Amino acid sequence: MDYHTRKQLPHARPDWVDDRYALFITLCHKQRGVSHFNSSHAWAALVHAAEHLHARGKWTPLLMLAMPDHVHMLARIPREEDIGKLIGQFKRIVSHELPISWQSDAFDHRIRGHSQHLAKRAYILQNPVRAKLVERSEDWPYQKSW
Repeated sequence: MDYHTRKQLPHARPDWVDDRYALFITLCHKQRGVSHFNSSHAWAALVHAAEHLHARGKWTPLLMLAMPDHVHMLARIPREEDIGKLIGQFKRIVSHELPISWQSDAFDHRIRGHSQHLAKRAYILQNPVRAKLVERSEDWPYQKSW
């Protein structure tokens, strides 16, 4: 499958957006369709990076799930944090432990309320089921809720 080169995505949050709501974040490996993140070593690096940034007060991760070539997250990011820079920090921390060639930038989507939060959470958790990697989402080992 051909993937198109995209322009840099804006990560600015409008002033009127409540930062208590989570963001849905997707990070991709540059080489799609190949297993990169679904190993115990890769998973440990991802969790370490998420928890390191959480301990520094940069964000509050709520859910993270690693698929073979991409990672989904739900996280609350305080208003004073630059979303794009924070995503870059996460990628750099992971890259210190893994030889990762990240796709440039990331996709983030603002969650607009509790029902949308539940829908994105269900979407993330069903990813390995839809990909036929497991029969039940709870059997996928590369997921963590905080």
